[in-house]
Amino acid sequence: MSTISSEKAVHIMSLFTISFIRKDYDSMLDLFDEDVIFEFPYAPQPYPKQLVGKAALKQHLDMLEDMLEITSFTTPIVHVSADTPVFIAQFEGSGTVLAEGMPYEQQYISVVEVKDDKIIRYQDYWNPLAL
Repeated sequence: MSTISSEKAVHIMSLFTISFIRKDYDSMLDLFDEDVIFEFPYAPQPYPKQLVGKAALKQHLDMLEDMLEITSFTTPIVHVSADTPVFIAQFEGSGTVLAEGMPYEQQYISVVEVKDDKIIRYQDYWNPLAL
């Protein structure tokens, strides 16, 4: 089993958050394996609980663009799991829920698994009440 360094995990999350804010989805998607599994364990209906593959992730990002305007993320705090390719990132996002014009304030915990420098699994724990 491979491992991931703290430096690499921080770099991945930095690219992830910067690309998302800039809506540079091509750069963001480059972080992911073609067959990535992206999960939202707390997602209520009608939101998906799981996306499979980069194409599904891109489609989801396009849907979010009409729903949320996230304008900032805090610098992620990254915890690397010992002797595994997994890390946990804690960060916050701010923006606007577009339909209501209400503020969007979110705390995220992400569990990320990497293989061959690509994200193969991303579990996105967020509070659905913020919507």
